[in-house]
This record gives sequence, structure tokens and C-alpha cells, in this order.
Amino acid sequence: MAITSLSRDQHTQRLADYMPGGRLFRSKNIADSNFRKLLRGLSHELFTADGLLRDFQQDINPSVTTYFLNEWEQALGIPDDCFPGSGTEDERRRDILIKLSALGIQTVDDFVELAAVFGITVDVHGGRYFSKFPLEFPILLFDSEKASRFTIVVDFTVDAASKLPLTFPFTFGDEIIGGLECLFRRLKPANCDILFRQV
Repeated sequence: MAITSLSRDQHTQRLADYMPGGRLFRSKNIADSNFRKLLRGLSHELFTADGLLRDFQQDINPSVTTYFLNEWEQALGIPDDCFPGSGTEDERRRDILIKLSALGIQTVDDFVELAAVFGITVDVHGGRYFSKFPLEFPILLFDSEKASRFTIVVDFTVDAASKLPLTFPFTFGDEIIGGLECLFRRLKPANCDILFRQV
């Protein structure tokens, strides 16, 4: 709900309207009376409060916040293993939005949509056939079908992942993909493993 802003004169008149009638308050509507000047002085503070409320209403939004960065980070548990809580204000806002997007992750589509917040396209699927040689032979990486059922494979598009050589453990280079990988590991079901690959 947007906050309605009033001018100083409108605030002054509203204060006058709340005053009772009678001889004592008759000067509330007389422009140059001392009582009207008092009301005009009080209206200045109401006008200032309006401005602060407007700023608060705009800045509380995590996608544009400046004043409330620390509060948002504290509420979402930043810094943590995935998000250091440092960097530019834009990076900190991005991390806040990603953590908010990660709340309530349950389905494959949820994981895909979360990756989209990072600006990365992923394919999330079960792990029975994980890798293919250039000859397109599927390789079964697991001893049993049961093991493959409890493995989530996340495929990154080629342009999203960094180039070789990769360091161990295999994180796909840049901070964004590393952050996504860390977050996926935290959000996956406890009984599942998760594997990442570049396609």
C-alpha cells in the first residue's frame, strides 16, 4: 500500500480540522494567528515523517535496498558457507534475492527456477545415465538402480560453466556458479547426492 504524501499546508489544515470548535480554538483557521503558526510548525514534522516513511517503503524491498542490507542478510543467515556477505551492494542484494528464492525448494522445477535467478540455465534430472563418451555410449556410474535414484544430476549449459582446467573439488569456476553449486548442495534432500557437469 502506497503512503499518501501531503504538503505542509495540507498537514496544517488536517491538524486544524482535528481541533475542537469554540472560542478557544477559533484562530486555528486564521492564517496569520499564532495558533495557526503553531499548527504549521507541527505540520513540518509530519511532512518530514511522511518522507521517511516513503523512503522506508521504497528501501525495504530487497531488490533495491541500501539501508536494510545488513538486516536482510542477518534475517537470512548471511554470511554462510555459500554467501560471504561481502562485495558490492549489488552483489549483496543479489545474494539476498537468491537466498529468498531458495526458501521452499521442493521440486525439479524449483531448482531450475533458482538457477535462473543466478542467470544460469540448468537441466536437473535423475542420475542413472550420467556421462557419455564422444561415441555416445551411456555410462552407468552406480552399482544399482537404487543408488541412481538417490542421485541428482545438474547439467550446466556450456556457456555458463568456466573452461578447463578445473581445480579439485570440481566447482565450475566463477563465483556465481560456485555459489549456485553450494546452495544446491545445501538444499538437496539429505538422502540424495548431487553431481554437477558441464554439457
